Amino acid sequence: MSRQQLAEVLTDSLPEESPEVLVQANFTALLEGLDFAAELEILGIGRMQFMRRRQMLVELRGLCMGLWRLALASSFPHNADQIFASFLRAYADRFPGKSSTQILERASQYWGMLQAKGDRDFSDVARHLCSFAPQEEKDARARALRLALLIRNTYKMIFDRLI
Repeated sequence: MSRQQLAEVLTDSLPEESPEVLVQANFTALLEGLDFAAELEILGIGRMQFMRRRQMLVELRGLCMGLWRLALASSFPHNADQIFASFLRAYADRFPGKSSTQILERASQYWGMLQAKGDRDFSDVARHLCSFAPQEEKDARARALRLALLIRNTYKMIFDRLI
């Protein structure tokens, strides 16, 4: 099922008077369709590095949830906590298991990291993600900068498409 078909199914089954539920459904569809190939490439994680790749995908999905929470804070300042908490519960119910539990934990952690600087600066998060990848010191700053720009683009996409 394509992302658009999934979004249509999700929105067809939602009550029209609940924009918060629609926002959650749209984000769920977007999250399931995200491709993290560029981020993994910057971090130097190849296709055959299964364990590192799986762990980094947990981190990146959690980061995207944190970015979405940041976008919610801008667009729904009074309801953002409620929308996010409701989403986390629904996600846990829909995807039970160790991996989704880790993703949800990371989402809360990344929201905590993002909360301080908001959408002004993603360099702290980028440096944190780069710490998971083996790298030479001379490449660390360039990788972190490239990753921060990708994170900014992801945030902008989430904000533009969902809010």
